[in-house]
Amino acid sequence: MKTLLQARGASLKALFLVVISITMMVVDHRFHHLEVVRTNISLALSPLRYLVSLPVTGGNWIGDWFTSHTELLNENAALKAEGRILNARLQKLEILAEENERLRSLLGSARKIADDVIVAELLSVDQNPYRQLIEINKGSSDGIEIGHAVIDDFGIMGQVIHVNPQSATTILISDPEHAIPVQFVRSGTRSVAFGRGSTSQLELRYLPATADIKIEDELVTSGLGGRFPPDYPVARVTEINEDRVRGFVTVFAQPKARLDSSREVLVIKPRQ
Repeated sequence: MKTLLQARGASLKALFLVVISITMMVVDHRFHHLEVVRTNISLALSPLRYLVSLPVTGGNWIGDWFTSHTELLNENAALKAEGRILNARLQKLEILAEENERLRSLLGSARKIADDVIVAELLSVDQNPYRQLIEINKGSSDGIEIGHAVIDDFGIMGQVIHVNPQSATTILISDPEHAIPVQFVRSGTRSVAFGRGSTSQLELRYLPATADIKIEDELVTSGLGGRFPPDYPVARVTEINEDRVRGFVTVFAQPKARLDSSREVLVIKPRQ
C-alpha cells in the first residue's frame, strides 16, 4: 500500500512539472518573458562551449597553419626559381643588346673604310707574354689572305699570318715579335711600334730627343711597308722616357683597339 502511494505521488509530481513546463512554454511563446533568462544562461555557458570545441578548433587551426606554411614555402621556391630564370634571360638580353651595339659600331666603321672588308668573329685566343694570337672564323674560301690587316671598330688589331679554308690566324700588334710602322698625327713624326707581350702597351724605341712628342698624342698607320693601309688608328701616347746619355727617347702607347675583348673584327682587303 505504501509503495502504491509513493508511485501515485511521483506521478502527480511529474504531471505537475509537465503542466508547469507547458505553461512556461506557452507564456514564453506568447509574451517572451524568458528571453532574458535564456540569454544569460547562454552567456554563462559560452566559455564552456568554447572549451569543449577548443580541441577541434585548435586541431583545425594547426592543420591550416601547416598547410599554409607548406604552400608558402612551395610558392617561395617557385618564385625564386622563376626569378633566377628571369635574371638569366635579362642578362642574355643585356649581352645581346651589347653585341648588337658592337655590330652596329663595327658596320659603321666598315662604311667609313675605302677598302673592301670582311666581317669575322673570334674562334679562339692565345694570349701570353710570348705570343699574342687570335683565330677568326673566315679563311681562304672567304677571300682572306696572308698579310691582310685586321681591325675592330676602334683601331688596328693585327695582321693575318696563316690561312686555312675556313679560318685564319692573326698576330696582334701587341705580340713581342710584331712591329707596325706608325706616324704621329700632330707632328707627323714617323716611327715603329713594337709589341711588348701586353695588350695594353706598345713601345716606340730610339726616337730622337728633339722629336715633337707629347702625352696623349695619337698614332696612326703610316702605310710604309705596304702591310697596313695608312691613317688607321693604332695607339695613344701614355708615357715618355728620355735617355739623356744616349740622346734617345722611348715612348709607350696604349693600343686603340680592344685587343683583349673584341669579339667581332674586320679584315681589310686592299683594293687593287
